[in-house]
Amino acid sequence: MKTKYSIFFCLLVMCFCSCQRQQDWLDAKVERNSVVPGRLSDFQALLDGDFLFQQHSLLSLLSSDVYYLPNAVYNGSSSVFVRNGYIWSKEIYEGLMPSEWRSMYQLVAVANICLEGAEKIPVTAQNRLDHQQVRGMAHFFRGLAFYNLLQYFAQPYNAGTATTDLGIPLRLLSDVNDRPGRSSIATCYEQVLSDLKAAESLLPMRTASKIRAGQAAVKGLLARVYQTLGDWEAADQYASAALSIESTLLDFNSLNQNATLPFPTLQNQHPEVIYYAESMSSSIYIGNNAIIDSLLYRSYANNDLRRTLFFRLANGLPFFKGYYTGRDGRPFEGIATNELYLISAEAKARKADVTGSMQRLNQLLIRRWRTGTYQPLQAANAEVALQLVLSERRKEFPFTGNLIWLDLRRLNQDPRFARTLKRIVNGVVYELPPNDARYTFAIPDIEIQLTGIPQNKR
Repeated sequence: MKTKYSIFFCLLVMCFCSCQRQQDWLDAKVERNSVVPGRLSDFQALLDGDFLFQQHSLLSLLSSDVYYLPNAVYNGSSSVFVRNGYIWSKEIYEGLMPSEWRSMYQLVAVANICLEGAEKIPVTAQNRLDHQQVRGMAHFFRGLAFYNLLQYFAQPYNAGTATTDLGIPLRLLSDVNDRPGRSSIATCYEQVLSDLKAAESLLPMRTASKIRAGQAAVKGLLARVYQTLGDWEAADQYASAALSIESTLLDFNSLNQNATLPFPTLQNQHPEVIYYAESMSSSIYIGNNAIIDSLLYRSYANNDLRRTLFFRLANGLPFFKGYYTGRDGRPFEGIATNELYLISAEAKARKADVTGSMQRLNQLLIRRWRTGTYQPLQAANAEVALQLVLSERRKEFPFTGNLIWLDLRRLNQDPRFARTLKRIVNGVVYELPPNDARYTFAIPDIEIQLTGIPQNKR
């Protein structure tokens, strides 16, 4: 009965979080108010819902430059998101609600419901750990959701303008009639850090399930946030702290290079995965649709096993198969140790710790190359070290959630790494220059209509 009750409530949350018309919001609110969970076990069941680890990065993958679509695939797509997002159109949605907005505010809604509900339940000696688990996961989810929303719907972080640049609405209440305006980007990141540090103070060292966050997951996400903020001391501190808890790297020599999907699934316990989340599938990622950029494919040496584990050849063209989810067409959206090694390596390079940076990088790469063939990388100075690390980030994360998109946004602000993206579709050339306004997606039209908040420039 309890399980059915929790599932029913999950469905209601999904309903009112995905409403696209004002009356839908009001109708869902009435339903939601009639079914309110009251036990910690109910809130935990809600936080463990499958829909929470199915996140969405379609627009960021569409807008990145790791693959291209043949004209026949592009012309044959019925998705307005694919057709408009792929060419960096100023108008993408055509009145529809992008899943990036809906799914992240769905996470926020679940978090707020659980935080408010748990607050009404007294802490006792018997329920203390369960109480901390519920509140910790709720803060983790809210921090994660706000962070992801900032990467899609707010300008890239700039310390000089963060106090005036518009961020996102920070919904901190479960009441669907609470419609805050857009906070500054600085305020938004303060909230992200506040949520994640609250989670850090509450969650256990390790968890039985990878869909629940433990200390390594929280510290890993904090490392990613501080990387985005350019706080390299904190990024290295948190990445290293997470690695002190979970540091396992998968030896790619142990995998079957000829397998259709060579990486372990969630059920088979991918050893690098600390916190599991996946993107919803898209047909353009399945089959011979999205052709990998030739420069990216050629950047892998012959003895680099990522060349054969990440990609398959069909008619001489490379296509991606190396999903860390072990599921075809479903990019990994979570936190894994490979990212932490690279965050630490980049942070150390930017702090001029060349030896430390190369040590971190070589720890990763020796597990990526054919046994006995890897020659440890060396760097004469911090600049060379940074170039090496960033090159390996691109090779390590071609289809890992929104990491390539995050890198494009943050690195474009540095003239050393800024570049113009280019596509040719049906003979027409499309370009996305560095720091273009289209690196920030438009807020959904329905949100503008309901709340009156300012729209992003595109």
